[in-house]
Amino acid sequence: MSTHTKFYGNESLRQNLRQMQARGRMAHGILLHGAAGLGKKTLAAQLIAGMLCQAEHAPCGNCRICRMLEKQQHPDVRWVEHSGKLGGFSVETVRSVCADLAIPPSEGDAKFYVFADCDAMDPRTQNLLLKAVEEPPDYVYFLFTAESPAVLLPTVRSRIVSEAVFPVTEAECREALGERGFSPEACEDAVGVFHGNIGRCLAYLEEDAMRETVTLTKTAINSIIKKDEYTMLQTAAALGKDRSRAMQFLLLLDRTIRDAMVRKHQPNAPCIGCDAEGASLLARQLSSSGAQNMHLAVNRAYAALAANVNLPLALSALCAACMDAGTASSLRSQKKGRKLL
Repeated sequence: MSTHTKFYGNESLRQNLRQMQARGRMAHGILLHGAAGLGKKTLAAQLIAGMLCQAEHAPCGNCRICRMLEKQQHPDVRWVEHSGKLGGFSVETVRSVCADLAIPPSEGDAKFYVFADCDAMDPRTQNLLLKAVEEPPDYVYFLFTAESPAVLLPTVRSRIVSEAVFPVTEAECREALGERGFSPEACEDAVGVFHGNIGRCLAYLEEDAMRETVTLTKTAINSIIKKDEYTMLQTAAALGKDRSRAMQFLLLLDRTIRDAMVRKHQPNAPCIGCDAEGASLLARQLSSSGAQNMHLAVNRAYAALAANVNLPLALSALCAACMDAGTASSLRSQKKGRKLL
């Protein structure tokens, strides 16, 4: 997580954090929440650097403190280690954090504990951490990042400040990608898929796996449009046993279903999914109830994968549900047509 990379958008949030720091009233617990790829960890790293760097315009990015932070070697900053298949935090790890709180900082006036990507943080470890978050030493700060604030217990959330991180504009996203050396054509392609999410756009441009997942999502949408269950089953099978990749596929699929329903009533409405053309075609044949059924089927599949249910089984059930929803929509359309005649 770079401490000096330019951070785009979210000016209101950054201004709020700067004001808390300038007034000496920085919250001792902060949750940054929003979709993956929006730069939550980068923002957390820059917040820490701004508080620890001693330069006039902190963070400077050049001093000894900033160099240590860039390499994640600062003794007073701990990016707490994940564990387990779901990427949570073990009881032993959280206990070690609590035990470490009593040791004063060695390089400055503050210590930071960062629980990044804490979406799988289970209630037991959160309860262990509760008292530390509620009454930390004056020099201790906790930073959490997650996709949704709901992943933290209400008792934890009530003791920290929650701040949402939003996508940037598509123009800002193109600028950010262009500054990293990508061609205008490549930038346009990525923004057409992930819009104002710079992190996801970068992954799309740099990772074969992400591009393949997007291609599979578009194939699945086309299969639903054509009512081709066999191809959709093949598409689901191509995801293999990669659970995180399958979850990304489900998110992309769900956003395109959402776009189809919006475009059913507003044909030129902007999309948030990866397949604007597919959304427009799907909108012509999918009823509102059919779209809702597909959305619910995607949610069931996502919950099943999160609960470690067999991946091929969950995706096969999804394929059947999507085909049933599409077929039911077509039958309703045919009945309405006959009534009009």
